[in-house]
Amino acid sequence: MKKVISAVIFLIILPFNNLQAQELNCSVNIVSTQVQTTNKDIFDDLKTSIVQFMNNRKWTEEKIQNQERIDCTFIIEILKFNIDQFEGRITIQSSRPVYGTDYNSIIFKHIDDDFVFQYAQLQSMDFQENGYSSNLTSVLAFYAYLILAMDFDSYSLYGGQAFYDKAMAVRNAAINIPGWGPQDGKGNRNRYYLIENLIDDRFKPLRTAFYQYHLKGLDLMSKDIEAGRNGIYDALLNVKIIFEILPNSAVIKVFFNAKSTELINIYSKASPSTKNKVFELLSKIDPSNRNNYETGIIKK
Repeated sequence: MKKVISAVIFLIILPFNNLQAQELNCSVNIVSTQVQTTNKDIFDDLKTSIVQFMNNRKWTEEKIQNQERIDCTFIIEILKFNIDQFEGRITIQSSRPVYGTDYNSIIFKHIDDDFVFQYAQLQSMDFQENGYSSNLTSVLAFYAYLILAMDFDSYSLYGGQAFYDKAMAVRNAAINIPGWGPQDGKGNRNRYYLIENLIDDRFKPLRTAFYQYHLKGLDLMSKDIEAGRNGIYDALLNVKIIFEILPNSAVIKVFFNAKSTELINIYSKASPSTKNKVFELLSKIDPSNRNNYETGIIKK
């Protein structure tokens, strides 16, 4: 798998090392405090079904070791419920380990406010890679593929392309279903534009930045913290390329959703000249977090 190739340190020799695992280590939390029903068991059943769907399915043809599984979390907040009809939002987060440390870096953090699906207790979770079975499994598969794509991109340049293509296929199969069109959701931060941006060649500098940030930045910091900071700064210069083309794009928001707090931690103890340089850049390409960067980086 890409992690063994790109970061040999993650290959741990253990007696069970030859056993193959599925790709995701997904935890699920169903929040139903805003709905009233006498059938609370359906939420427990939904959680169990989603966990099994995400963790037991083989999403790739890669040979995955157990320690290489991708940690991710799905928080599903149910806002409306009637028999087998659900409306709510889903928060997705995934992370990957940083070389030479016990630290996990957030890779993907996103809130999808347009999550409407049908589910009956003990219902089978059918999914066809090249077709549409249900909105529930389509949404879950879409984000599973995005998690995989971003994880692979963080270890090799454009390494996640096959999974972006699969996420696009899921979107295309569901395009006529509410929640998947260009007008659905909040502005351009919906499923439609999220994958549209990520497979657009104009956005390749952001994927380059993703690779630089992790493999050429974070993964160096345990041995050479300044080299790591420099690699991350170079990554941010690539994000700037995208900002100057499409400053309101969905993927820039997704990038800083995951990385803004981490960036503050990385540069809060840098030299004054480095702090000023990175603050100036971040203020330009992530203006919504400017005050946080000023407080966390400059004033530290």
